Amino acid sequence: MPAHLSTHLKLTLGTFFWALTPIFGRMLSGYSAPWALTFGRFLVATMVLWVFLKLQRAPVAPAGRHGVTFFLLGLTGVCLHNVLGFMGMEHTEANRANVIFSTITIMIALIELVWFRQRLRAGVLLGILIGIFGTMLVVTDGAPWQIFSGMLGLGDGIILLSAASWALYSVLGRPLLATCSPLTLTFQASLWGTLMLLPFVYLDREVLWQIATDGKAVLMLVFLGVLNSAVGFLWYYEAIARLGAVVTSAYINLVPIFGLLLSALLLGESPTPPLLLGGGLVLVALLVINRFQLKR
Repeated sequence: MPAHLSTHLKLTLGTFFWALTPIFGRMLSGYSAPWALTFGRFLVATMVLWVFLKLQRAPVAPAGRHGVTFFLLGLTGVCLHNVLGFMGMEHTEANRANVIFSTITIMIALIELVWFRQRLRAGVLLGILIGIFGTMLVVTDGAPWQIFSGMLGLGDGIILLSAASWALYSVLGRPLLATCSPLTLTFQASLWGTLMLLPFVYLDREVLWQIATDGKAVLMLVFLGVLNSAVGFLWYYEAIARLGAVVTSAYINLVPIFGLLLSALLLGESPTPPLLLGGGLVLVALLVINRFQLKR
């Protein structure tokens, strides 16, 4: 199988796994234990990635000079993104969260424009504007003027911050790909993020035993740790190394499609007209960004 085709297939499968994350988060929201749940998930992911490193005989870390970047990757991609995700799912529906997460490509394009001073095509800028409006429709339930009246839902706002954390994670590690393998980079991000989470598990101490003795909760955390975190994160950075951050993150446009179907099947959530319209606009925006970003 050609390398590029394999990359696209991995990204598609990875987005399917990621569409399950808000759904499992919704199922686990009754525990109100975002720190403990995120720590459990990434403890599993870190162990799995360590096994991958040993099997490939890859170096655990290339050099100490990357420590600051590894720390930031753990903070943004592991700690903030996932803790905020669990927190947000206590206050919003899984299908809304999946649509909001699909704005990550738009955020990455904006970071490329502002941070790296990368010139973006007019079509990319148009896609950004379409995506912003679509997101406004989703998070305000069809009343975008609420953006200016401070009436946004708490859960939607937290999910937006979670998405922004992932956008930063996507961009911060890219320069390291010149000297680090995607596997080494992903392992280091998972390790640092897990270590950051450890002290905060104490905040959820009252429900730790309940989670540990809940077979369904443990299975969901193992699934999230192995497939969504270890495998999904690894495939994501492998794709960034080959396709770039903007094009790779454009595959997140598949997350709301999978998410709407899975939310209806597993949670019985029915999509509202504003959700469908806003989600459709986000998909259009991402397709526009992808098309013009690939043109040279």
